[in-house]
Amino acid sequence: MNSNFRIGLLGIAMFGALGAYGAALAQSPSLAASPSAISATQGATTGLGDSHRFATPAAAIAHCSNDTIVWSSGPELTYILPNAAGYGKGSGFYACKTEADDAGFHPAN
Repeated sequence: MNSNFRIGLLGIAMFGALGAYGAALAQSPSLAASPSAISATQGATTGLGDSHRFATPAAAIAHCSNDTIVWSSGPELTYILPNAAGYGKGSGFYACKTEADDAGFHPAN
């Protein structure tokens, strides 16, 4: 069998496998609809991935001590400022305001 032909078949097989993987991710609500995935899909530059999302204000302060700590929840790219109604309520995460802004988030309301 010609080596170029074998390489071509390998490329087709790899492309098919990646396509199936992508389709599985798109159909998996736990992976495709996570806030990190949504942020990245919508053009977040820092991604505000797991390493930029914090469970407690203290953890966020340790990461960005000279920044305002904001609260975000849900799939929208919004955050709540300290002392506003809803700050820290429900399920969500704390983040550095500058990183959230850079990732395309904006203040709610």
